[in-house]
Amino acid sequence: MLPSEALNREFVIDEEAISQASSASETRSITTHAVLVGDIGLLLPSAEVSELVDRFPVCKLPNTPEWFSGVSSLRGNITPIFDLHELFGASVTSAKRRAIVIGSGESSVAFWVDGMPSMVVLGAEDDMSGDPPLPDFIKNHASRYFLKDNQIWIEWNVRQFFTALGKML
Repeated sequence: MLPSEALNREFVIDEEAISQASSASETRSITTHAVLVGDIGLLLPSAEVSELVDRFPVCKLPNTPEWFSGVSSLRGNITPIFDLHELFGASVTSAKRRAIVIGSGESSVAFWVDGMPSMVVLGAEDDMSGDPPLPDFIKNHASRYFLKDNQIWIEWNVRQFFTALGKML
C-alpha cells in the first residue's frame, strides 16, 4: 500500500475491540519502584521524583523523637530525614543504610531504607482484601495493599504521611 493510500483510506473503529482493551487496562498490572523498611514494603509514588542517596551528613536536632534522624543539606535545600524503622518498630535488615529522597527542592523528604530499591510488578491477583498486620500509622495513610511472594507491599499517600509526621515533631 502506498503512503498516500494509507492516509486517505476510511478508518473503521471496532467498538468491541476498544471495549476489550479498556477492560484489559483496568486489570493491567502496576509496575513501580519499591523499597523495604524492615519487613514492610513501600511502593514509591511514580508521580514524584525519587532518588537513592548513599552517604550524606545528618544533623540531629535536640528534643526530637528517635524516629526523626534530623536534617541534611541536599542540593542547597534543608531536607528532613526520618527513620521509619524506629517509627514502625522494624528491625534493620541491612548493614549499609541508604536514604530515599522523595520530591525535590523545598518539598523533599528522606527516609532510611534497607538495600536498594527494586522494580515490583503487581497485578489484580496480588490485591489484598482486608487490613494486614501493620503499624497503625502507616495504615492511616495506605490506600491499597498487595501480597506478592509473601511480601506485603503498601500503596500509600507519601505527602499525607510525612505531613502528619511533621506535625508530631
